[in-house]
Amino acid sequence: METVTLKMERKHISLLKEQAKALGRSQAAVVRDLIDQHLGSKKRPSLYDLTKDLCGSVRGSKDLSTRPLTGYGRD
Repeated sequence: METVTLKMERKHISLLKEQAKALGRSQAAVVRDLIDQHLGSKKRPSLYDLTKDLCGSVRGSKDLSTRPLTGYGRD
């Protein structure tokens, strides 16, 4: 692991110490947990998540292989 130094206000330090004591964990472990909760859970949205508002907006056959190919060499 690497070491990181932070400058914090006294109220934040006291909150961190209280939380660490209440959980029976080190202050570093509490900070790591908080970082994981707030920054680590950010995942990229899937293609479906980005386009779900478009689902069902196109009319026609759901199976594109059944569509007639007029204008594409087969008249």
